[in-house]
Amino acid sequence: MSKTLDNLLDTRRWIAYIDDERAEGNSIIVTLQKGWDFEDERGCGVRGFETVAEVKAGTTKACVTQHTIHL
Repeated sequence: MSKTLDNLLDTRRWIAYIDDERAEGNSIIVTLQKGWDFEDERGCGVRGFETVAEVKAGTTKACVTQHTIHL
């Protein structure tokens, strides 16, 4: 994984996993921590991105939202 993706994983506490599957012809898959969704698609915590720049822009604090988990 690239240094940038490693850095995002380390600094953005709402990101659980980043899987770079571009070598297999897929995208970069970002999975958010439980309790986090993408702001523009509530209920969605997994999203594919084509580039590292898109991951960086699409996972900012403004692009995600935290919600309460009811057990």
